[in-house]
Amino acid sequence: MIPKNPLLFLAIALVFVAAFFSATEGNAQFRRASSSERIPERSENNAQDTVKVAPKGDIETTINYKAKDSIRYDAANQIMYLFGEAHIDYGEISLDAAFIEINWNTGILTATADQDSLGRLVQKPIFKNGAEMYESERIRYNYKSKKGIVTNTVTTQGEGFVHAQTVKRDSLGNIYGKTAKYTTCDLEHPHFYIKATKMKVIPNDRVVAGPFHMVFADVPLPIGLPFGFFPSPRKRGSGIIIPTFGETRLQGYYLRQGGFYWAMSDYMDMRITGDIYSLGGWGANVQSTYTKRYRYNGSFSLNYALNPAAENYQSRSLDETYLVRGPSSSNINISWSHVPVARPGKGQFSANVQASSAFYHQYNSIDPRLTLSNRFGSSISYGKSSTTSPFNYRISLRHSQGIENRTLRYKNKEGRDSLVYSPVQVMSFVLPDFSFGVASQSPIEWFGGTLTGRWIEGIRIGYNLSASQNVTNKISYRGNLGYPFPELARRDTVLSINGNNLAEIFDNGQRIINHDIPITLGTVSLFKYFKLTPGVSYNESWYTNKYTYRSEPGSDILKVDTTSGLHRVYQYSTSASLTTNLYGQANFKGKKIEAIRHTLTPNLSYSYRPDFGGSNFGYYQRVQSDSLGNTRLLSRFPPGGNLPGAGVSSAISFGIDNNVEMKVKTDSAGVFKKVSLIDRFAINGSYNMAADSFKLSNLSVDLSTRLFNSLPIQINATLDPYEYDGSRRINRYLFQRGGLNFARINNLNFSTRFEFSPKARQQQESADAPPPTNVPALQRTLTAADYVDFNIPWTLSAGFTSNFSRDLLTDRLMNQATSMDINGSVTLTDKWAFTYTTSYDFKNQALSYTNIAISRDLHCWQMSINWVPFGTMQMYSININAKSSLLRDLRIRRSDSAHGRAW
Repeated sequence: MIPKNPLLFLAIALVFVAAFFSATEGNAQFRRASSSERIPERSENNAQDTVKVAPKGDIETTINYKAKDSIRYDAANQIMYLFGEAHIDYGEISLDAAFIEINWNTGILTATADQDSLGRLVQKPIFKNGAEMYESERIRYNYKSKKGIVTNTVTTQGEGFVHAQTVKRDSLGNIYGKTAKYTTCDLEHPHFYIKATKMKVIPNDRVVAGPFHMVFADVPLPIGLPFGFFPSPRKRGSGIIIPTFGETRLQGYYLRQGGFYWAMSDYMDMRITGDIYSLGGWGANVQSTYTKRYRYNGSFSLNYALNPAAENYQSRSLDETYLVRGPSSSNINISWSHVPVARPGKGQFSANVQASSAFYHQYNSIDPRLTLSNRFGSSISYGKSSTTSPFNYRISLRHSQGIENRTLRYKNKEGRDSLVYSPVQVMSFVLPDFSFGVASQSPIEWFGGTLTGRWIEGIRIGYNLSASQNVTNKISYRGNLGYPFPELARRDTVLSINGNNLAEIFDNGQRIINHDIPITLGTVSLFKYFKLTPGVSYNESWYTNKYTYRSEPGSDILKVDTTSGLHRVYQYSTSASLTTNLYGQANFKGKKIEAIRHTLTPNLSYSYRPDFGGSNFGYYQRVQSDSLGNTRLLSRFPPGGNLPGAGVSSAISFGIDNNVEMKVKTDSAGVFKKVSLIDRFAINGSYNMAADSFKLSNLSVDLSTRLFNSLPIQINATLDPYEYDGSRRINRYLFQRGGLNFARINNLNFSTRFEFSPKARQQQESADAPPPTNVPALQRTLTAADYVDFNIPWTLSAGFTSNFSRDLLTDRLMNQATSMDINGSVTLTDKWAFTYTTSYDFKNQALSYTNIAISRDLHCWQMSINWVPFGTMQMYSININAKSSLLRDLRIRRSDSAHGRAW
């Protein structure tokens, strides 16, 4: 159809004639114009030719097009031809091909590929409509009716790809394929696919096929299915979770982790699953993740398990029997993590909760870290601080739990005493823990003064308050205490936490309020090279219980009376420290070594604290300790708080730090670098002039260095300067014997770690974070292959630790623990990776937890083999599964462990 206005027709013809004879890429915007509009002339800078149109018409928006070779327009038939790397943009639609034909009369776009000299198809048509993408040999599309036919095409639907000989697209966007393939492999010839006679694709919703069968490596499976349903939503979708089938030694066959996934919204999801066992027992699990952009994110899980009872006793000898405690009739586990996003001046709520029944993880968890650990802790807190105010506060609730053994005696069959070790769960709570603080400020600021850097401005005063209530189900009954250690001879009972015992547990709790006033007096320079720092400290604690001791005449029994109320305990001290830096340097004229510098930092301080054990303070009570009339000093307050020690302290503390560096030449001319020979070598101690004996404290020695600039070494030792008569310490210095004996080693710790990799790892936000994925965290089960970096050829890390302490009976250093751990990875090829971790206990001559894992990248699939060869966590697992979350249930799994065999 030719426009009625001849001037408009002539202008359009001139535009396309100019484009046809252009030797470079042509760009234009074309829309059908009304008779009242005027076509602007082409600008000199070869800008796009543009025609403005009325808002109504067959063409709904601007069509942008270009071609590398040429553009030809048939004005009589209103057909445009684009040759060579042709491209069209029309709203959300884009089309790339070797050749494109546009018929303005019919509204049909036709795109085809080209052939190279070898007859291969190149520049295949690629059609994009929003998130959809089609790659084919030929495309015919009507932009008016929004229908099209595609030949030999590949279209992307979410994480999947649809291959079909012929594809039709209706006006609603639905796609119909004949002799189609559906796969998540992105290769032109996929490794596996679902082959169907007919297939319907509803974009961003689902793929329906049937009848179909699976094909692996071009080998079809003999069994097919009448129809298939494959969801491909753009957003997360709810659906059924297929359980895992397997077998355990104690619970028989099972179905685990089967249930329902609920995509509640874009910011929250929930996973509800259950477990069932053929020999009795079942489990229920609820997991959820949530997030709010720029505010917080978190996760929550609640797990319940009803386990059948295990055997109760296991004999190891005739005289000793160890209790193998089976799980309770029911076990529960709660986990909650809430992480806020830092916002200056705003309050922050955070939570990290991990609580469970005593044996939940030992009988239900497959995570070695949880199974081997018997201690967990939780914290929930809310706090606020401001950059414009010195005030801050925080209130928190804390919890800790662990397993302790109770030793019981009973008569065995032979009538001899035997021991039974019964594990019990001990839980402690801090409900609540409140803190309030005022940042240190100069008194000059209190009166509106201006700080100008004077030394007097170094005097600063702050304030900190903390109040807490500590409760535990491990109750210590204080009453009749025996000698010779009455403060330790108390009877402990572990109560079960239920409604009947809560009142007793809270009545035995400790409530303490601590006040601390930090005072700094600034730093004064003396004689230009010395720095003097005086200090004053004051703090006090308020207790709700106070003990009074009284002896029973004619017996070795001490009775304790408890007085409730608010009891104040305070203490104060003064101090002053003096320090300086000394430098020594030796210059060389060698080819590599330029100089060696030694930095010496001596420090000397004095502190004084009065005797808070005196009767005038009332913090301690002197009581009779035996029938001979000897006495002991006992604290009148429960543990915790800032209870000062008894006795006058007038101590001089001393120390010296050393650092040795070497300046060496590099390969570059005139460029030097520093190499640390000794990172730190320090000796510290103190001398209490007010003590009546043993005035000199033990000396601590710390050495840290790095051999060959890659092998760190840490050595810590405690030296005792006094003599011993057998196991009894004598108030006489060891050096008084003569010779070179100045002190003896009481404790010695040595550790080193070697880490090496030919390619340094990039820093990560979280060392345990899985690879990035757009799949919901609860919707996809990660395997070992997800955490393997195939780009690193190999890594190696080996650590060695050894601890020694002196045995007072033999007066010899005895090895307490010596172990070595090794872990690393080896990437055999760009597809195969091998990781390992193990440790060896030299003292017990046994291997600790050992794990070997092999991962194979199969392009669209992945394989992982995990093996723990021995120990309580002995297991193996073999997993082969599709990477895509859409086909995550398409897998092969074999495993056997302490918790069961899975298929």
